Amino acid sequence: RGRELSAAREIDLETATFTDGFSASDFDIIFPNVANQYMDWVILLFMGGFMIAVVVEKWNLHRRIALNILRIIGGQTHRLVLGFMVATGFLSMWLSNTATAIMMMPMGMSLVLLYEELNRKIEMEGGVVDNRSNNFSLTLLLGIAYGASIGGFTTLIGTPPNAMLLTQLTTLFPEAPEITFSTWLLFALPMSVIYMLVAWVLLTRLVFPLPPSTPFKGRDFIHNELQKLGPMSTEEKRVTTVFTMFALLLITRKERLFGEDIDIFGWSYYLDSLLASLGSSQVGYMIDDGTVSIGVALTLFMIPASKQIGGRLMDWDDAMKVPWGILLLFGGGLAIAKGFTTSGLSDYVAIQLADLLGEASPLVIVISTVTFITGLTEVASNTATISLSLPMMASLSQAIGAHPFLLLIPTTLAASCAFMLPVSTPPNAIVYGSGRIPIMKMVIAGIWMDILSVILLTVFVYTLGHLAFDVLSGIPDWAAL
Repeated sequence: RGRELSAAREIDLETATFTDGFSASDFDIIFPNVANQYMDWVILLFMGGFMIAVVVEKWNLHRRIALNILRIIGGQTHRLVLGFMVATGFLSMWLSNTATAIMMMPMGMSLVLLYEELNRKIEMEGGVVDNRSNNFSLTLLLGIAYGASIGGFTTLIGTPPNAMLLTQLTTLFPEAPEITFSTWLLFALPMSVIYMLVAWVLLTRLVFPLPPSTPFKGRDFIHNELQKLGPMSTEEKRVTTVFTMFALLLITRKERLFGEDIDIFGWSYYLDSLLASLGSSQVGYMIDDGTVSIGVALTLFMIPASKQIGGRLMDWDDAMKVPWGILLLFGGGLAIAKGFTTSGLSDYVAIQLADLLGEASPLVIVISTVTFITGLTEVASNTATISLSLPMMASLSQAIGAHPFLLLIPTTLAASCAFMLPVSTPPNAIVYGSGRIPIMKMVIAGIWMDILSVILLTVFVYTLGHLAFDVLSGIPDWAAL
């Protein structure tokens, strides 16, 4: 019902999803627990992450981070494109991909204009400009959009589909092992690095090749921009400290950081040991990533800014900038998942899919799933796509006797692989709005990126996915029917 209202443009998607969750209670499907779905630990994880992101943007720390990454990598045109992709990707791991793309675009456009001005000077002086120089604006701006999408799925707080996976997993499989921030990072970070490097080569060498050399000096531009920022302010230093603490606490929380076979323990293990020695009940297992995230975020309301500015690093006016509608969207997705399972709809759909696929191998099913979701997310919201797809993929994995993560993880990742159209994802729309990317050029590059996504995601889930989540071991006891 909510989605019909949203499709008709009568209400926004967040309100529609909120309506969907409570609509399930109208039909007595999940009424006793419907409100709980809107305050899951994953909601708290994202709430804290959003607050930290708001403060990073408030004190302009994100711009300094991006410029320093560019300073390390940048220089010639090929490296500048890579630098922008890496800087955008890193920021998108912690900030929304939309905010990251908006922040990177002015710097990107400034470089494009400088590059075009240099080429005009060369032509006016009787020189010859390589025709491939026209591709610089295409590769740089598309690199920003692609970097935002690729970086987003590197962390659990980087993009909504990752949150949907976590929230729905606790509903679909209550006994499933927790996917922690550190476990996901160990799986997704190597994947993102390889993905970004291959995408960079694809963009700058194959789809829109750049000239091998150019007199353009991007380092001068980067140096000038850093000079404008001046030295780090007191607020930037304090936010950097909180941001670093936030990342380290999430990465090192897990009781055993590298699995049961390696005795390297996280801080929750030592907290348990300390409390046990004091005769207190163990609470380390009660502390999840959501607790850490919201706890660190609350310190921002307590830490003072410099005396010259006054106040705190964050106040309630800043908190109002948190995208609260997205949090409702996550809760609504979780409520929908519970409705799917409680009503038996997901089981019915999975049986039909299993009959349709017949004796197809899990590999064929994974490739088909990634291809379908990648195509669907080009024309549909990734949150809508993932909230409806995950319950069906969970039931399908049970029907074919496969580990649920073998289908759930590539489905989640594929929902973030929207590269073809301006409407596919906000970063695409932002760079397209520059007027420098013809629609057919974006489609051509997007088709190549979609093909790359199908290949890489399939390879990654069968390699890194197996190492991190044991996805090839067959259906586990916690998922057996």
